[in-house]
Amino acid sequence: MATLLQSIQKMIDNISVTDRQEEYIETSTNYLDGHLTKAENELNIDCTFVNGSYERETIIRPLDDVDIFAVLNEEKWLDEFGNLPKPQAVLTKIKNKLNSISHYEGKVTQDRPCVTITLSKINFDVLPSFKQKYGGYLIPNYDLDSWIFSNPQELTNNLNDSNRNNGYNIKCLVKAIKYWNRENKKLLPSFHIEETVVSYFHINNFSNFEEGIRLWFDNAEYYLNKIKFKTENHFDEGIKKVKNVKEKLNKAKEHLDKKENVEAIQIWKEIFGKEFTISDINEAKTFSQNLSDGILKSTPSGFISNSIGKNIPASKGFYGDI
Repeated sequence: MATLLQSIQKMIDNISVTDRQEEYIETSTNYLDGHLTKAENELNIDCTFVNGSYERETIIRPLDDVDIFAVLNEEKWLDEFGNLPKPQAVLTKIKNKLNSISHYEGKVTQDRPCVTITLSKINFDVLPSFKQKYGGYLIPNYDLDSWIFSNPQELTNNLNDSNRNNGYNIKCLVKAIKYWNRENKKLLPSFHIEETVVSYFHINNFSNFEEGIRLWFDNAEYYLNKIKFKTENHFDEGIKKVKNVKEKLNKAKEHLDKKENVEAIQIWKEIFGKEFTISDINEAKTFSQNLSDGILKSTPSGFISNSIGKNIPASKGFYGDI
């Protein structure tokens, strides 16, 4: 029977992108870049770069969106009075051009501020942008009538710094929270989850994923910003769900402290669902009793056994000797 920490790690492994998927995304984005930047297509796009959760290595399975910034040549897009075009005009031109390419025909749509190409059930979202002299980009406002400032690379840099300062575990922690969010109607903006994780763990630490995930849910309500949500109702419902998980995870921690490992694992299963896999409940009870009695052994590869390996002292609680 796996421990709680092993079950959490298994869940993270289950939702992480495979090498084959990464290769497919890289091939697809390179091919798309070739079409977007081709001079004869007259889109006046200087370059593209991948951003979002894929670029920040926090994307989860099943794969959903891959964000691509298309950096426009501002000089060539200005009108005779030196004004930028309306975002909708740019989006329409990109959409029509991509839809005219046989490889993409019938797979191109506009999803509000971006043009989306759906390939093998993965959405590649092309976001037109104008690079700014002192950093950052102008991207389409949600109303499609104006441009707003965005600095996507700032979050990437902050997340990388936080990941490095926390034993390279921050990105895995983000994946776990994003998975829970996906299973709960995506009420929390994905990028905002990353922002709150970076903010909280800039001044706090965690020793393992149980503690890190629990601490985030304990404090998320104080870090989530209403203006980052699509609607006020989304914010209110998101906060309500976060608080509900907070109570459950703290209840699970109480079970762990009392060496009631099976009960704690069941609560985590209830929260995270299908990708949080556990063994047969009778096996779980046997494991818990053996752990309390001190008759389990640890193999050199890290697995738990009743017969071979080094003896594990009787559990003193979740943060005992394992």
